[in-house]
Amino acid sequence: MADVAVEVGRRLDEVGPSVATVMQFPISQYFEVLRGLVDFTKNRGLGMVYITASVPAGTMLSTFEALDVDTANISFVDSISQMMMSDRDESGKVIYVESPTVLENIILKVAYLMRRAGDKKQLVLVDSINSLSLHNDAKMLSEFLHVLISSLSSKDAYPVMLATKESMRPEIAEMLALVCDQVVELSGLE
Repeated sequence: MADVAVEVGRRLDEVGPSVATVMQFPISQYFEVLRGLVDFTKNRGLGMVYITASVPAGTMLSTFEALDVDTANISFVDSISQMMMSDRDESGKVIYVESPTVLENIILKVAYLMRRAGDKKQLVLVDSINSLSLHNDAKMLSEFLHVLISSLSSKDAYPVMLATKESMRPEIAEMLALVCDQVVELSGLE
């Protein structure tokens, strides 16, 4: 069996930048998928813009720290902390959006972080489509992804969406298959 983290990098290497990719996996592989994405960015000298819609950025930073994951090149657009009334991170690595329903603000914050990164190429991670679909209908989510993906294609970014199989609604899976260039199934890997 292939290692999940290695498979994540291999799949992104196969297609290169500007290809919108959905990584679909069982929830049990969540941290391995994240490790694969962080390793991919580190090994290729990329930065990462991490859009949080399910777990606050502060929690993710603490988790990465506990797992000895280097977060130097990761910036967050946190759309969930204010809604959950979580503590704000003061490291300067996090930009807050009031709610996961304010999709246009997420796009604006990503654009700002892309400008701030200058010439450094980025992987833009949406974590997770499942969470965003709880707060937005499929049509709004489709429009959001269209705008986000097209804004990133001219910058040679790697747009990656995370989706857990267990909680994927059929209409969201169908929308992702239409909007994204590839859906990568990571189930069955250990």
